[in-house]
Amino acid sequence: MIKRIRQFWRAIKAKLTVEDKVFIDKYLNDEEQKLFFAMQVYDQRHVLNVAHTAKKIIEQNQYENIDYNLLIRACLLHDVGRTAKDICLMDKVTSVLLGKFLPQKSKQWANRAEKLKLNKSKSFWQKRRYALYIYYNHARLGAEKLNELGLNDIAEIIRYHHEKVDCKACGELQILCLADSLN
Repeated sequence: MIKRIRQFWRAIKAKLTVEDKVFIDKYLNDEEQKLFFAMQVYDQRHVLNVAHTAKKIIEQNQYENIDYNLLIRACLLHDVGRTAKDICLMDKVTSVLLGKFLPQKSKQWANRAEKLKLNKSKSFWQKRRYALYIYYNHARLGAEKLNELGLNDIAEIIRYHHEKVDCKACGELQILCLADSLN
């Protein structure tokens, strides 16, 4: 829970620097940057932190056959399924808490939102269900967006970054999962 409190504090204080924008320009093209900048600033800061952590992991460990550029791009885009128009900070906090304390019920509410094709323009409770849906499905949603841009290699990594899969099958996925869990 202390980790989550730190995450919340970092989200409140989140901002991008000039160096961050240079880093983003170095790795993401214009289409990819549109997806990146569609996220909330706190999610942008998070994915940047994940990318920098991934760089440190690469520097400290022996990994073979890692496509460094692919890894950094995947880190920077791994949460694009969660956009600013879909989920705000309090929705995310609520989703995290519900996932922690009422995991089965929160998944039921999220599934109900998907079945009803709810969107953010509905009632207060429907919006919260929609936020749960985004929270639980952002990896798949992000992968779908990336596939639409023809970024299938990144999409496959992102699709599974929250799944319980054998990360050893893909070194980039393994590093992304580790870096994400550390942030």
